[in-house]
Parts: sequence; structure tokens; C-alpha cells
Amino acid sequence: MKYYRFCWSLSPMQKGSIKMICLRKTIFMALRICTAIIFFTLILSSFSIAKAEEPREHFRGGMFPHAGFLYNNDSDTKIQGFCVGIGGKIVFPVSNHLRLGTEGYVTSYNYKNNEGFYKLGWGGLLFEYVPKISRLMPVLGVAVGGGGIKDLYPVSGNYKDNEYDVAIYKKYSTMVIAPQVSLEYKLTSHINLATKIDYLLYPGNEFTKYIAHGPRVYLGVLFSR
Repeated sequence: MKYYRFCWSLSPMQKGSIKMICLRKTIFMALRICTAIIFFTLILSSFSIAKAEEPREHFRGGMFPHAGFLYNNDSDTKIQGFCVGIGGKIVFPVSNHLRLGTEGYVTSYNYKNNEGFYKLGWGGLLFEYVPKISRLMPVLGVAVGGGGIKDLYPVSGNYKDNEYDVAIYKKYSTMVIAPQVSLEYKLTSHINLATKIDYLLYPGNEFTKYIAHGPRVYLGVLFSR
């Protein structure tokens, strides 16, 4: 596990560049996740086999924008508010009620006046259980993986002026476990509306007071073949 903590003064040029770097990294990470999911979807669809009987589903995947509420227990770098993010998942049926796959997401939270940020990027293996096969299906799942956190907290100054500011920057890696509950509605034989809620856990992390917890709500479309 890695943990870094720095405190330094930022020049006006650095303040503007930090915001641009944060935005570019968020967009690039989201694009990488989208590209990976689309790539796997195209590869798997090329190998699918049509059958005369009831077709067997080979995979199910799609994108999930999300929003939620995050909080931590640190009074110095306090996090308490709404977050947004994007990511996606793909799963493969291993039986009528079990699925195995992967998912990955980026979640961002901005400090007051958008000065500073807290960002979590993570991914891992996804295990899902479907209790009942129907047009409207509840799905129980858990994801196990890891990720990285970047936390830039403004201490003093004003990012909008041309003066130097003081900020705290923390960076650490962590294991992630995300229990989740989903609800999927079958629109067609290959398209499903889906919503889910999860809660992130960080077992074994020694910096728990800095790390933000909280529920996140997802809405997306799943494509199957």
C-alpha cells in the first residue's frame, strides 16, 4: 500500500494546469473503460452461435453513469457531499442463476467552490446471483478488486486569483469490495434497462479516516448476445 502526503504552494499557472490535468485524466480513464467494454463486446459477439431453440446468452454488458453521496471521518480534509462518475461492466453466465465478469468505475468529488478534488478509480472481478429469471429481475452481486485514490485539498488561498495557494495532496492504493443490488428490466431479447446501488468498502486500509464512503446509484443500458 502506498501513501504520500505533501504540502506546497501553487503558482497561478499550476492552479490552472491542475484543473485541466484532473479533467483530462477523468475523460481519458472513462474512455479507456468504454473502449475496453466495447472491444470485449465486439470480440464476443463475433463468436456467438445462433441456435434453433431458445438462444443461450453469451454475455451482458454496458455503461453506467452514477451519482452518490460520499463522506469521511477526517476533520482536516473533510469530505461530505455529492459525487458523480462513469464506468461499466460485462458479465458472462456460468449457470442459469450465476454470472461472472468484471467492472470498473471512476468516481469524482469536488471540494468547495471546485477548488481541489477527491477521485477514486477502481476495477475488479464481479460475481452476480440472479434469484429469479423473469422480465423484471433482481440481481445480487459483489465486486472484489483494487484501485487508487488521489486527493487534492486546498488549505489556504483562492484558486481564482493570481496569488500562490497552499494545498495538501494525498495518494494511496487500496483494496475495494463493493456489495451491490441491481434491478434489470428486459426491453427486448438483447436490450435491458438496469439500475443498481452499491457501497464501497476498503478492507485492510490503514488510512480509513481519509477515505470517503457512501452509497452510489447507477442507471444504464445492458446489451446481451
